[in-house]
Amino acid sequence: MRRSVVRLISVKELRDLFRDRRTVLLIVGLPAVLYPLFGVVGLTLAKTIVAQKTAIGVVGEEHLPAESSGFPPLLKQGKFAPEFQEGGDAVVLTPVAGDPDAAVRDRSADVVLIVPPDFAKSLADGGTPVLKVLSREGDEKSKLASTRLTTALTRWADKLREARFKLKNLPKDFDKVFVLEDPLKNKPQEKIAADEIRDQFAKVFPFILMMWLLAGTIQPAVDLTAGEKERGTMETLLISPASRAEIVAGKFLATTVFAYLTVVWNVAWLTGAAMVLEWHLGFPIISLPGQFACLTLGVPLAMLFSGVCLALGVFARSTKEGQYYLLPLIFVVMPLAFFSMTPGVELGAENLWIPVTGALLLQQKFLSVAGDPVPWAYLPLVVVSHLAWAGGALGLAVWQFQRESVLFRESGHDQGFLARLFSAGGRP
Repeated sequence: MRRSVVRLISVKELRDLFRDRRTVLLIVGLPAVLYPLFGVVGLTLAKTIVAQKTAIGVVGEEHLPAESSGFPPLLKQGKFAPEFQEGGDAVVLTPVAGDPDAAVRDRSADVVLIVPPDFAKSLADGGTPVLKVLSREGDEKSKLASTRLTTALTRWADKLREARFKLKNLPKDFDKVFVLEDPLKNKPQEKIAADEIRDQFAKVFPFILMMWLLAGTIQPAVDLTAGEKERGTMETLLISPASRAEIVAGKFLATTVFAYLTVVWNVAWLTGAAMVLEWHLGFPIISLPGQFACLTLGVPLAMLFSGVCLALGVFARSTKEGQYYLLPLIFVVMPLAFFSMTPGVELGAENLWIPVTGALLLQQKFLSVAGDPVPWAYLPLVVVSHLAWAGGALGLAVWQFQRESVLFRESGHDQGFLARLFSAGGRP
């Protein structure tokens, strides 16, 4: 195989791909628009939820313990007491005089708290009175109101228990049989939020990259195979001095480079988004070894997808038919990707060789900051196994290009299963 011929074909194909405005817009322009848009939508949604006003109806407010009873009051001046407040000014307390169920149904209250008449007396006597909450099932605003009410009542219950112990001359931690020291529980809320985002980021980041990589492979592969047939330029390439293997190698190299550039572009955008979150929260989210793993493992994944897409794309007679053949590839890759996101699945000798799954599991391990040693030993094993899969896919593509019945299907009579399945009207 002559390297100069392969390089010439790959450069020519790459130049044609970058001249295709639709492909460039899809692979380069779309992430540049979507990621900032998702960030703005996410922040707007978070602010909207925080500012969302909810009406909490109260039945039997007069039955709540007064301040003179020795118990902290739940309500002050028509609002939750400041130490129990949840939601700030977005929570509106509304006395309900009529049927509480009707108030919830007609939306005059998103949730209703019902205080029984003997609540204060039972509390003072050491009993366990029951508070009832009514809400609308399946209503998001009612769920938000219920969450805010439950949070306030939980805080109030802790203070009521301390007050009851004080009235009985007992220490406020009388009910604690032991003290559990958990460093994770003592983290500030911003640190907890950053850790949650970081853990989700480690799982979702490789999946997003894989989907963009697949999108960055399908379009070029279809254009360089079925598109060549449709434009009538495949025959010109076949009668050139280049061998079939050199033609496939050139197209394979061009598709792999284009797909890998998609990975680099999306890593840059996702890293930028993570850095913005780091600046906002004040705690680290991204891992430099993880970014290195994403870029490194993007090479064998791009090669694997390129080989498979070229082998399937050359079978098609037109761009439209090529998309029919390659789009189902997404449904093959998705289970492999979802398996890597299954809770409890760890990277090991039994799964590192599985295409896509092994690479995504390793990316997750690199992106994680759980304190475990960085699994550098797995990196060459995963790379080699995926290169082997890519070599098999490339061999399949070369075999397809050697078959005249595949390259010239528009004038042949191939009666294969795929031809009968995808051809219009069942005719190959």
